[in-house]
Amino acid sequence: MKTKRSANISSSLAILSLLAVSVQGFGPTTLLRRLSNSGIDGLLRDKPLTTKTRIFALNAEATSDSTSQEASMFIEKLRQIADQTNRGFQASSSDRRQARDIAFSLEKLNPTAAPAAAYYESNAESTAEGPTVSGKWNLIFTDAPDITSLDTSRNPFSTATLGRIGQECSPPYVKNVIEWKRPSWAGSLPFSGNEDSRVLQKVVTSASASPEKPDVVDLKIAGLELENPDQDDQISTDGDIASRIERDGLVAGLLSTNPIDLKGPLNPPFGQFRILYLDEDLRITLTSQNYIAVNSRCKEGEEWF
Repeated sequence: MKTKRSANISSSLAILSLLAVSVQGFGPTTLLRRLSNSGIDGLLRDKPLTTKTRIFALNAEATSDSTSQEASMFIEKLRQIADQTNRGFQASSSDRRQARDIAFSLEKLNPTAAPAAAYYESNAESTAEGPTVSGKWNLIFTDAPDITSLDTSRNPFSTATLGRIGQECSPPYVKNVIEWKRPSWAGSLPFSGNEDSRVLQKVVTSASASPEKPDVVDLKIAGLELENPDQDDQISTDGDIASRIERDGLVAGLLSTNPIDLKGPLNPPFGQFRILYLDEDLRITLTSQNYIAVNSRCKEGEEWF
């Protein structure tokens, strides 16, 4: 009887200790999140800790390190699949299944509590911690058929060659960017440009999110943009249109002086995506059609759109 009473007292003390830690603002979830952003040294500088909380923080940091290592292993494997399958365009059903399994495993290790905070309609983003979805992203893998069907590598007579695919997240817009290049067979044709000639197609959507669903971004169609991204590389703004067409080809040359930007008053729904994983370099999303997209953040100096 005495042993049972002692056990009950110990349990009660443990619960009270945990409550005391939480009241101080250092509950388990808060600790892990702050550790992921500033590490144990930063946490110790922020606020004095009790001995028990200090021990918990050290254990939490060890757990965070282990989680980070596990995530790195998953990410490395996912990048290998992306490289081997040409962004998913040549993926087998086994490749797609493996990529999806990894994506959902990484969701459990997501270091960002509110990955969609950049698209909150209020000022709630200012209090969000961790990486931001804002920026430019390269597509490195997808199983979405509306994207994989764009592959032109098996069609030598396609009117354009598919280049890179990316996404620009600049609140309140999300722009899906596709790069089209001159096909190799058109090299000898007049007004076809050079092998570096390219046109960017951007499907523009307006985006929004809320703290109630901090990982979901809702989309509405906003418009379409077509442009020649290299319009000022070699020819000054006062260069004549004939020179631009000669250099870039008919379509890209015309777009260099007259980019198309179509936006209308109507903004019909365009679905949504859920951010499964977000760190400083990698983002994984799940579309409303249940397809995944894996994007790598464009590094400074390597942006192409």
